[in-house]
Amino acid sequence: MRLEQFVVEGLGHLSTLIVDEWAGLAVVVDPRRDVDIYLDTARAGGWRISHVVETHVHNDYVSGGRDLAALTGARHVIGAGADLGYEHQSVRHGESFDVGSLRFATLETPGHTPEHVTYTVADRARAEEPILMLTGGSLLVGAVGRTDLLGTANALPFARDMHRSLHNVILRHEDSVAVYPTHGGGSLCSTDISSTTWSTIGFERRHDPLLLPMEVDMFARALLAGQPTVPRYFARMRPMNQDGPRLLGGAVPLPRPMTAKAAADALRDGALLLDLRAPAEHAIAHVSGSLSIPAGPSFGTWLGWVVPDPDRPLVLLLDADEDWDDAVRQALRIGFESVVGYVHGGFASWAEGGQPTEAGGALDVGTLASQLGIGGSAAPVVIDVRQASEYEGGHVPGAVSIGAGELPDQLDTLPRDRPIATICASGYRASVASSLLRAAGFADVSWVAGGVPTWQARGYPVE
Repeated sequence: MRLEQFVVEGLGHLSTLIVDEWAGLAVVVDPRRDVDIYLDTARAGGWRISHVVETHVHNDYVSGGRDLAALTGARHVIGAGADLGYEHQSVRHGESFDVGSLRFATLETPGHTPEHVTYTVADRARAEEPILMLTGGSLLVGAVGRTDLLGTANALPFARDMHRSLHNVILRHEDSVAVYPTHGGGSLCSTDISSTTWSTIGFERRHDPLLLPMEVDMFARALLAGQPTVPRYFARMRPMNQDGPRLLGGAVPLPRPMTAKAAADALRDGALLLDLRAPAEHAIAHVSGSLSIPAGPSFGTWLGWVVPDPDRPLVLLLDADEDWDDAVRQALRIGFESVVGYVHGGFASWAEGGQPTEAGGALDVGTLASQLGIGGSAAPVVIDVRQASEYEGGHVPGAVSIGAGELPDQLDTLPRDRPIATICASGYRASVASSLLRAAGFADVSWVAGGVPTWQARGYPVE
């Protein structure tokens, strides 16, 4: 048996390739939407992908299961109750299937979602007992999958289901059994997930605080406390995955360079420009009305969080042409297929073409402290755009807590006759937030470089 994990850092997504090398057969578990990575790996190893296996209908990304099964002829396996609108094989508790000498057995483990299943894998060339478990969104490394993603009304009953799934099903296995989840560090499908991508039943039994002996209602309270805010795009993922995402055929769109004039024409026709440059560059000068969503692992999450319409045409402003591929992949993973191109030559090309630009504001913490010391209407309203749990851990005195992702829904609560300064932990989220405010017509907006950690390090007070 051979096993390889694939990590999508920004989504905290883990997918797994499991191979019986003697039989030349491979299984892909919970694949990302851009499936070429699995095809390339299988081709290089000389393996045929015979099964695409999913633990649940995903809330945080578009599944590549349908595409991968269509491209390879693999059997698409998922738990009964998934209600997929396309060809698949439903499996129930106790049912199994073989891939060469590997036996996959299904365990129903509702909680994270109602149709959630876990698969045990036994290498029958050695023994009948399982060597590993594919735990999806149930048992994670250092955590447990949250149960409120399908609505607050379901959070408590699903948490009770999760308690039973953990203690009556998963933890009944030997300590030596390896645990391979789908949600890893950085995922918003729970809090406090370890950056380690796999573990064992025994290690989690001893060190995962949510597996400590406790009655079910206490477990539910502990599980649901302090969970991160849910990005708005999550609401679209489950129905999209059930209906069947559009088939991509394993292909990612090739670069689509646009002249500055063509990009400007697209913006006049309703397209939105996304500035993927660093926050500091966006602050110096940027395209009027653009949103700052810097390139990096979190680009896709923030795109889905702050752009409500996935069908709105998008034009990218990149630091380098090479950034196209990663940006488009991240967009596809959260259901955005409307990227029409990027400005060839970047911001310099836009400015040299005489297209409209404006400057943003970036404050250092010393300047912010001085401005706050003035008081009155001249002092900025500080908006702390971190998660609520971060805000509660310490914030600039008087700062208002509004997560960057919730800001578009809170615009009517903010003053338009005072300066506004956004602050986070580094500058990324604050830059996103300040660009949202400027695009909404707020005139005097800045973001704070260095964020709250730098504010604290300089000795300024915190609440």
